[in-house]
Amino acid sequence: MHELSKPEKKIARAAIDKGLDAEFKEGLENFEAILKDWWAGKFETNKEAYHKMFKAVDDKDGAISRRYDGLTGGNYLITVASVYKEGYIAEEDIAGFGEETREVIKRWAKMT
Repeated sequence: MHELSKPEKKIARAAIDKGLDAEFKEGLENFEAILKDWWAGKFETNKEAYHKMFKAVDDKDGAISRRYDGLTGGNYLITVASVYKEGYIAEEDIAGFGEETREVIKRWAKMT
């Protein structure tokens, strides 16, 4: 298991925070699309639109909770690899890590 140094944990925390913010943005954009469909009259009933919105919020909230709630330093590296793989953070967000850590992140990103 690869351990992060104290300075690398600070970099990881910043990358994780950026990933979390990107996930919030993604969720809000998806919710906006549902509302636009509702405003355009694309749902047969308000109830249908409401349930679609509720499910979208619940699903996104669950995904965010699974990834970020209770996150400790021991899970930073796998979380960074995961948000890197999913495109929530980019190469420049992991550039501050040491070479070995960047290799681990990229390797794990391919595996997850």
